[in-house]
Amino acid sequence: MDRARKRPIVYAIRDFPPGCGTNPANFPDKDHFTNSRTSDDVVSDSEPVGASPKEEQKFRTSKHDRVLVRAPKPEETCLKLQEPALRSFHDRVLGAPKYKGSCSKQEPESKHSDHDHVVAAPPTPREKVLEVLRAFKDVYRELDRDKQARRGGDSFDATARIDLKAQAFLESEGKHVNAEKRIGPVPGINIGDEFQYKTELRLVGLHFKTMCGIDYMDVGGVKYATSIVASEGYGYNDKFEAGVVIYTGEGGNVISKHEKKTEDQRMIKGNLALANSMRHKTEVRVIRGLERWDGKGKRYVYDGLYLVDKYWLENGVSGKSMYKFKLCKIPGQTH
Repeated sequence: MDRARKRPIVYAIRDFPPGCGTNPANFPDKDHFTNSRTSDDVVSDSEPVGASPKEEQKFRTSKHDRVLVRAPKPEETCLKLQEPALRSFHDRVLGAPKYKGSCSKQEPESKHSDHDHVVAAPPTPREKVLEVLRAFKDVYRELDRDKQARRGGDSFDATARIDLKAQAFLESEGKHVNAEKRIGPVPGINIGDEFQYKTELRLVGLHFKTMCGIDYMDVGGVKYATSIVASEGYGYNDKFEAGVVIYTGEGGNVISKHEKKTEDQRMIKGNLALANSMRHKTEVRVIRGLERWDGKGKRYVYDGLYLVDKYWLENGVSGKSMYKFKLCKIPGQTH
């Protein structure tokens, strides 16, 4: 084939609808949409100066069809940080907050396919209880480290019980569970669970009164016992048998600034709540106060649900009358 020979040219004329094609002249100028020197939503409606009639007509027909779309601005979140001296204790014990800086733009969430998206399961009641107990031990350990420093400072701080201070701190931070009193089992608590302090019983919702052995609640104007802490030995008159607890009522000890005396116990408060639980056959949680393995104080073991079988009055060593309650364990409990 003769390369010098030119290929034949075929001319074709096709009719296209108006506005069809990719001629840049068909697109409105960038300045028709935004004014970069002012704000994103300012658009000039003035006609171009010195434009040809064709361009003027083009401007008149397009300016009413323009659509203004404002790009979303990234939200900014500022984390107000506490002073290092104020937040150091919180960070050491409960963990420092996770942040990259004091002020940062919110980053868009990463895009994953449906197969890569994993939703973490919410913690179980048992996991919540264990987490609270771990937090208590961490706070207690941190406060105990400063014991010598507190002894050299304020006298109240030097003598205050660390477990009470740890409990108050965790409750102020919302680090407690089962905060409402209830009759019957407590979510996340198993029979045989052991605690070192009564304050731990309060933080997990097992027994709220740290200074009293009988805890109770008011239901419809009637007091019902929710739990008791029964202790054998160390001057306590409670007795444990196989599935039976003989519990001594509360009250009778009057302590004043000048003397300590005893008086007859009365059928009020916790004693009345236990009597009502017997009449209405409501469950009572029993926590046993047992001697610690090292012989230093007591440990508390949850023993399950009991029913109050009966109660009576008898004379104590001091000659004053006291109430005795017999509670029997509900059979078939495994947790």
